[in-house]
Amino acid sequence: MRLRKPLVGMSLFAALAAGGAIGARHALETDHLAAIAALVDDESTDRPGLVGASWGVGHSIPIVLLGLSFLVLGIELPETFVVAVEALVGLVLVGLGLRMVMGIIGVESHSHDGGDVHTHWTLGQFSIGNAHGHVDGEGFAVGMLHGVAGSGALVVLLVSTAETVPSALSFLLGFSALSIVTMALVTFVWGRTLETSLRTYLEAGAGVLGILVGAMLLVEQVPHLL
Repeated sequence: MRLRKPLVGMSLFAALAAGGAIGARHALETDHLAAIAALVDDESTDRPGLVGASWGVGHSIPIVLLGLSFLVLGIELPETFVVAVEALVGLVLVGLGLRMVMGIIGVESHSHDGGDVHTHWTLGQFSIGNAHGHVDGEGFAVGMLHGVAGSGALVVLLVSTAETVPSALSFLLGFSALSIVTMALVTFVWGRTLETSLRTYLEAGAGVLGILVGAMLLVEQVPHLL
């Protein structure tokens, strides 16, 4: 895919503003929202914004590293690798959706240290902030996957159109900051919404959305992997 050079001739401030605008919009893509909606559960409703911020940090790291590597060294991830990660994102979304749905009906329930019984799976041992649960680590890990997947790869290509490293850094700074802030705000609002009497219905909807979006991603990528 060939991109025009939208960052050519931009001042550092303009690149920062452009990165921020694109970062905010990018955070609101359907697969990102589906993932984060399924990550906020009964363990994290006292700190839902931190879940989204964790996703944003994890999402930004590979984009910054890959974007600068592409710009400075010309290093580019193979398309087959990006497709495989996109398919993995689909699988993770399906898993998160299933977990949410099964949590509603009480599957895989357990407790920590004799506390309230709850349901969750883990995707790793990452921990950002409060180490009580694994949700923040999940947000970080899922964000990392999204950063390498297809839409993240397009952002990396966009960074490669910058004329200078400072312009690319300004763009990436704006992109990362607004991605983190936007997702933190989205998850904060989502977490507060889950505290209403509609919680069960909202969680069921989030679970079904995760399954559907993940399945669609898998269907889209499977032909490219064969």
